[in-house]
Amino acid sequence: MIGFLRRLRPSRGALFAFGIALATGAMLGVSASWGPLPALAFFFPVPLLALMQARPGPRQAFYIGWGAGIGCNAMAFYWLVGLLEAFAGFPTPLALLVALLLFVAQGLLLAFALWMTAACVQRGAVAAYVLPLAVTAMFTLSPSLFPWRPASASLGWLHWAQIGDLGGPPLLDVMLLGAACATYECFRTRSRIALAVAAFCYVAPAAYGLFRLPQIEALRAEAPSIRIGVVQPNIDIVDKHDRRQRPAQLRQLRRLTAEIEDATDLVLWPETAYPFPLRRGATREPAGRAALHADGVTGPLLVGALTIEEGDRCAKWNSAIAYDADGRIVGVSDKVELLAFGETVPLHAYLPPLQDMFACPGVRAGDAAQVLEVADVRVGVLNCYEDVLSEHARGLAAQGPELLVNLTNDAWFGDTREPFLHNLIARQRAIETRRDLVRSVNTGISSHIAATGAIVAQTETWVEATLVSTAAKLDGETVWIRHGDLVTPLCVAWLLAFAWARRLWAVSA
Repeated sequence: MIGFLRRLRPSRGALFAFGIALATGAMLGVSASWGPLPALAFFFPVPLLALMQARPGPRQAFYIGWGAGIGCNAMAFYWLVGLLEAFAGFPTPLALLVALLLFVAQGLLLAFALWMTAACVQRGAVAAYVLPLAVTAMFTLSPSLFPWRPASASLGWLHWAQIGDLGGPPLLDVMLLGAACATYECFRTRSRIALAVAAFCYVAPAAYGLFRLPQIEALRAEAPSIRIGVVQPNIDIVDKHDRRQRPAQLRQLRRLTAEIEDATDLVLWPETAYPFPLRRGATREPAGRAALHADGVTGPLLVGALTIEEGDRCAKWNSAIAYDADGRIVGVSDKVELLAFGETVPLHAYLPPLQDMFACPGVRAGDAAQVLEVADVRVGVLNCYEDVLSEHARGLAAQGPELLVNLTNDAWFGDTREPFLHNLIARQRAIETRRDLVRSVNTGISSHIAATGAIVAQTETWVEATLVSTAAKLDGETVWIRHGDLVTPLCVAWLLAFAWARRLWAVSA
């Protein structure tokens, strides 16, 4: 029995490796949530490769990767603890436990990436060439509650990040990680192949950016434009759900809009900013005290609101509604990608216990992403966290909007780094689609992001604010919009082909 327990107890070396991996993952989390800090993201795979030099088996490599994944998620999403305390009513110990379980679950991304790397190394591969492919594939193929990528931090090197319009986040990942891993291999072995790979991963994105960035800036300068106003009411989440405060909140929204309307062609209100539910199928704004066009508001609006079906208390949608200057509804876009547990109860239709606990399954999803025509511009609406979903934004951009707009309420996350991480990831969507992106966020960060990924203007968090900026109206398709993710299938194909080729070689021998 004592011998059995000793075999279960990890060795000091294993604990040391896990600790190094944990710290390495935390460094990657810092690179995005406190960044962009591309140097940290660039250095991230180096300690993992150093640990791989001991040639751990796939199981040991799995735990090393798991440690890195846990550290990464704990640093990037530390704010989940406060979120669970404030809005789920969890006591601190339970909130810590639930958050840890989520960190552990999402940490499996890097666990499986290191497992694949070790398996290929056992078959003769070089870890430095396998790790970037495995990490890229796992980040693309695995589900995540709040998707982000190692290369999100690369926006700190704006010229280098321009390759996003060719291959999206997977291309940025594989190039950033490939540069770091090949550099490590070059210093370790003086390999000319490693030197060539590293040079390509460094130079090719930078050279493309030196060409592409001025080109997009010139296109923006020559394109027609629209003056966009953004209202940031800064309403705390508790106050937002207090029905008694709804009239005052609407007056605040109208006041802020009237202050900037003379300088704008279209004003944006954040996600569910309009404080009263709106009936689906309506053709005009409400009348009387619930009107949007009152207290000096006279122009077109794009407003976040909850829409409901009369007679069915469970039928509700998270919508963006476009109004012309006369108060007529000219378009509605419903949120398609719902947030699990926040807006929808997963498996509600299939598990009777959940139906007993929750009478309604949550918000209903829209049929598809919509492009709305308002104020003489085709607007592609990304509602809430849809601007962190690269494939969703790609599908929307394929419909030919001239401008992307994001309406968000990040008040749920309190005074944390989440709004900064959200805004950083959203910048990638502007590069990938080559559209200006304007974000209206209840408590900030509201921003205007150019089609180059550069910040044109932005607000602070947790302040009442307005933002007025001139956005370019752009069209056309990028390689990413037209063809989507070609990088991940190539990564998977390479890994499978290598494993198959080694197996075939062993059989032939």
